[in-house]
Amino acid sequence: MIRRKSYIWFVLLLSLTVLLSACASVPTTRLVSPTQTSVGSPASGTPSSEGLSWLQVFFTNPNPPDNLAHGIDKNVVPLIDGAKSTIDVASFDFNLPSVTNALVNAKKRGVKVRVVVDEVNGNQKLDAIKSAGVETFDALKALQDAKIPVTDGGRSNGLMHDKIIIVDGATLLMGSWNMSHNDTFRNNNNLLEITNPDLIANYQAKLNELFNGKHFGAKAQVGAQKPKLTIDGVQVENYFSPVDNVMDKLVAYVNGAQKSVRFIAFTYTDHRLSDAMIARARAGVTVEGVIENRGASRGALLPLVCAKLPIKVDGNKYTMHHKVIIIDDNTVITGSFNFTNAADTANDDNILVIHSPEIAALYNQEFERLNGIAATPPDSEIVCSKVK
Repeated sequence: MIRRKSYIWFVLLLSLTVLLSACASVPTTRLVSPTQTSVGSPASGTPSSEGLSWLQVFFTNPNPPDNLAHGIDKNVVPLIDGAKSTIDVASFDFNLPSVTNALVNAKKRGVKVRVVVDEVNGNQKLDAIKSAGVETFDALKALQDAKIPVTDGGRSNGLMHDKIIIVDGATLLMGSWNMSHNDTFRNNNNLLEITNPDLIANYQAKLNELFNGKHFGAKAQVGAQKPKLTIDGVQVENYFSPVDNVMDKLVAYVNGAQKSVRFIAFTYTDHRLSDAMIARARAGVTVEGVIENRGASRGALLPLVCAKLPIKVDGNKYTMHHKVIIIDDNTVITGSFNFTNAADTANDDNILVIHSPEIAALYNQEFERLNGIAATPPDSEIVCSKVK
């Protein structure tokens, strides 16, 4: 009887050892809520590019809209709150209370704060949004009351369309995200946080021109100081319109695509870019995209769809505001630059070209998410007989 009990205990102990060993060998998996962005949700504050020490990527997730507790500003305000000496801001739209109040508080701490905005969009008050609990807010008056210098970008020479923040000359924020309620809580956007000093110097030179020289749009003189860099083994390019002929770069990258071209675009009207995409599709390259569902984007939508490319219109009831091209699952082009002739020749805009499969994978996931809720344009809106 004693021997039988010993045998049973031995079997149980052996089974437990095997089970624990098997459990230890199973890899852990990070689960993502389907209501969040597929990688690095701004709601969680988790960066989307954990493998690059100098770069983090964030995507807005305006579903549901007007959710003030889960905005991309949660990743921005702490950087402003931590500023020690300087903050420079350029934003086409500017009315976000959280960022405005953080800038005012920074000024009270003795931080030197400078802001440049578009003279029309930057002066828009944020009206009360009852569903979001937002009261009427005048961001520029708050800056003025705090004696923060504000420069109007003007419109006679094109739009001041940049979206840039530089904190202490050490952290750069850029992308498609304006510092506005809509871009934070309603629109699809991407934001890049960068700590590489050479890239920051490029953007600082541009901001200095806007603040000090007031050379806007067609009068701009400053392009990228170092347009081509290698950062920790990653090739990066940086360009500013209109000085750097940005559209030529986009067309060249599309022409060089060997496998795939994907895009998500707010406004897309430049025929040179659409012609290049159609030509690559006819050469066997997969070309697909999502365009903002409004009239301003119809320019390229018609020829692309009539060329039988799988192009959709976005499903966000507000605005899909990205300006992104992904080439061969390896190269990402992103920034404030819409795919228009005005962006290329008249507006103050900027792009980064990042040659990284890891970063491309992040943007591909954003593309898949938006493409999944996008729709094929109705046949009634596509009249291909009129497209040359």
